[in-house]
Amino acid sequence: MRLSYPFATLTPHTPWERRVSLRDKVIIEVGLNENQPRSANPHIAYSPEELARDALACSSAGAAVVHYHGRDPVTGAAKNSDPALTSQAQRLIAARTPLVAYPTYASERRVLDHYDIGEPAKERYRHIVEGVESGVPFELAPVDLGAADANARRNTQTGGWTPSTGLLMNTGEDHRWLTSFCRRHNLKMSFGAFDTGHLRNLRNLADMAWAGAPPFVVKFFLRPMDATPQTLFFYRDRLAELFHNEALVWSPLTYGGNQFPLNLQALTLGGHIRIGIGDYHYAEWGHPTNAALVERVVAMARALGREPATPDEARAIMGMPPAPKAGQRT
Repeated sequence: MRLSYPFATLTPHTPWERRVSLRDKVIIEVGLNENQPRSANPHIAYSPEELARDALACSSAGAAVVHYHGRDPVTGAAKNSDPALTSQAQRLIAARTPLVAYPTYASERRVLDHYDIGEPAKERYRHIVEGVESGVPFELAPVDLGAADANARRNTQTGGWTPSTGLLMNTGEDHRWLTSFCRRHNLKMSFGAFDTGHLRNLRNLADMAWAGAPPFVVKFFLRPMDATPQTLFFYRDRLAELFHNEALVWSPLTYGGNQFPLNLQALTLGGHIRIGIGDYHYAEWGHPTNAALVERVVAMARALGREPATPDEARAIMGMPPAPKAGQRT
């Protein structure tokens, strides 16, 4: 795993000019909307048109990747499995920006704030399957690395607890189908780890030649109470144990909490960035836009000597082919 010191270095030929190599650049990904309601942040995008406008603003601010959920354009209700909404959003973002964009899994069945997913992987990917079959320009697709469960959720406003019956399921057979589909259609996989044990599953997928070609792209999904420096070190070190010198592109994701503390740590450790009002509302900062968060991240990265990667540079870092030509992206 590449754990090089992330600051830009001076070359002997230009001692006063800072040169930043591609491996030192940081990929900034934005979680545009997730399942966040506008009551939490009024800037949350619902419709494909709103997602495309938000993506363009994030691109101008320095983002390279955006992730989005299909939502009802009026009510904001989850419409993750709606192929038409997903395809429209993907086409609009591809037509208006150079960004790498990708949707979430499909499922509207929820218990509390936890997915209740029991459908086969093919059903959960139906919006992506139909899009690919219709020529929608997908480049990246999510693959969660295992089952995830939390026995209770705490209400941050009341302090009370509610038992959870939701379960995020991803079996070995799910992984067989998902990874086969992605390889068949040349989709780079964005792996999600909800537990350090999931990193072993990623190692298994790599050893079985199911994970595609490295570098492997992996996100650490953390809840606020788990988003500590010690936890991030543990994830990073576990990756190093399992993958040694293999190339990896990793980033932490604090779901439901301020992401900046771990993003700062990730920048110093050679990781990459996930940010967005979809993941957390940032009410304490006056409900900023996604583009405003990207601007903050860019300033923080540059203060540490890391330049934001352009979308084309992000593709190169992640081992993806160049962006489709303009006529192929719509």
